[in-house]
Amino acid sequence: MRRIAVLGCGGAGKTTLANALGVRLGIDVTHGDILGRVGDARAQGEEWRRLEAGVIAREAWILDAMRLGSLDKRLERADTAIFLDLPRRTCLLSVARRRLRHRGAVDEQTGVADRFNLAFLRWIWRFRSIERPQILAGLDAHRATTDVVVLRSRRQVRRFLGRAGGFDAMNA
Repeated sequence: MRRIAVLGCGGAGKTTLANALGVRLGIDVTHGDILGRVGDARAQGEEWRRLEAGVIAREAWILDAMRLGSLDKRLERADTAIFLDLPRRTCLLSVARRRLRHRGAVDEQTGVADRFNLAFLRWIWRFRSIERPQILAGLDAHRATTDVVVLRSRRQVRRFLGRAGGFDAMNA
């Protein structure tokens, strides 16, 4: 595992998983929510794709991001894709906990971008019916060249991290 795409719904634990893998594997982690961010403004469209292309051109990287418009490029370059396919209730509970812990802050060091608004909650609610099928199709299209890992519970994530190096970072 040297080029890892981490995917999943908001609140699934992409940032925590990416950070834990980065420490264990000694690979730089890039967080999609922080990439190209200046204050409250986030890179969009072509600017974000340019920044992402710079990340995935590296020899080794971990990128936790959920922009479907560039998913194919990410998966083409990744040797491993990890999809956190957790239940809606787990994601919503995690977002609520994150909100209580971070109170709307953006922590560039850890990659946490705590946002909590109706659009974000709606995205989480609809994720399984709208985003998930597109992710699964993308993963299927790249299975010949990319190792695909689908984790469906916190327990599976902890086991995966244990195999990757004895972590229990997902104990949130």
